[in-house]
Amino acid sequence: MARHVFLTGPPVGKTTLIHKASEVLKSSGVPVDGFYTEEVRQGGRRIGFDVVTLSGTRGPLSRVGLEPPPGKRECRVGQYVVDLTSFEQLALPVLRNVTKENRNHLLPDIVTCVQSSRK
Repeated sequence: MARHVFLTGPPVGKTTLIHKASEVLKSSGVPVDGFYTEEVRQGGRRIGFDVVTLSGTRGPLSRVGLEPPPGKRECRVGQYVVDLTSFEQLALPVLRNVTKENRNHLLPDIVTCVQSSRK
C-alpha cells in the first residue's frame, strides 16, 4: 500500500516533524525522499520561501518582488513571485523518482506559501 504524507496548515512544527521522521526512517535503513519549504526572512520580515530537498539541496521557491527571467512568464501567488525554474530543478526530480519500490517513503511538505500569502 502506498503511503504519501502531505502536511499543510499553520506554523506548528510541520518541518520539524519531517526532519525527525525522515531521520528515524533513514537510521532504520528505509530510503526516504521528498522536499519541504522554509520561510526566508530578512531584517525580521518574510521575503519568500525556499524549497529544500531531504538530501539538503536548497533553492528559491518564491520571493517578494522577484523578477522572472527574460522571456519567462511571471507566476505570482499573492505578493510572491514563484521561481518556477528553481522549483522544477529541485522538486520535480523528487516527484519523478517515485517508483513502486520507494513511493511509500515520499515526505513532501505542501507549499505553505500559498496559504500564508492569503493572510
